[in-house]
Amino acid sequence: MPSGKRVPLEAESVFYKHLSVENISMIDGNEIIPDPEQPRKKFDDKSLKELAESIKQKGLLQPIIVRKDGNLYKIISGERRFRACKLIAMEKIPCIVKTIKERKEIREIQIIENLQREDISQIERSKALQEYLSLTLRVDKNNVLKTVSNYRFNKCSGEEKNIIEGALKVIGKSPMTLERWLILLTLPEDIQQKIDSPDSPITAKHIENIVKLKDEKLVRDVIDLIEKENMTSEQTKEVVDRIRKRKINDPLNTAIKSIEAVSGRMLHINSKEEIESIKEKLRIIKDLVEELLEKFS
Repeated sequence: MPSGKRVPLEAESVFYKHLSVENISMIDGNEIIPDPEQPRKKFDDKSLKELAESIKQKGLLQPIIVRKDGNLYKIISGERRFRACKLIAMEKIPCIVKTIKERKEIREIQIIENLQREDISQIERSKALQEYLSLTLRVDKNNVLKTVSNYRFNKCSGEEKNIIEGALKVIGKSPMTLERWLILLTLPEDIQQKIDSPDSPITAKHIENIVKLKDEKLVRDVIDLIEKENMTSEQTKEVVDRIRKRKINDPLNTAIKSIEAVSGRMLHINSKEEIESIKEKLRIIKDLVEELLEKFS
């Protein structure tokens, strides 16, 4: 059980202000348990030991946030700090006990704290933002990127605008940067793992250029090139710009874009005559494509 002694907390971080924290309880470390649904799964042993040594020397500067769960206290946020405290066998751990019943609010707090970690990886950060926006916007994770894109072009509701602007304030980045971070999650899982590897030479600056390429094969080719040639972000930008310029001037690419444009227009055409005219042109294109395929085979 927490002690009766209360310690005033002068909250300086955005995270603790968000929680409206006022005081701290000292709780037995054996009565605290991790949350199995905590979004953060990886904890680096070396950094944990460094944190434990810092806590041993200076004390725990940021208390752990917990909630009552039967006779125990389940961690809402601060599992890394909790693990570090256990490493030095700290008996009483400074905690803030929150009365939170809704899982959505717990998840939101966990995600916000993860976003403010200094050691957060690029993919972890993108996933945390995606999950946070999915919860607050009340949309499926797969639709978060679309909503952010709509925000950039003033096509979202007032509520969506306020939520996205709040997220931008937390991360201190532009809407375009947020969109690029979310685009990372559209890449195949193996590429995401490669980007997130601590041994990878790919930095955030590299990523800003790589995500401009929409073609998966091109993304893989550029990533391989970065790894083999140890290219800087500036060199990567030059390569990506050349690829994009070549694609723009490519007649085949132009033809594909024209067909995509026609496909988009079909949804807004009501005239039967115009629809039949487009159908006839598409049949001609189909015949040409089949003829080309025969020549290749």
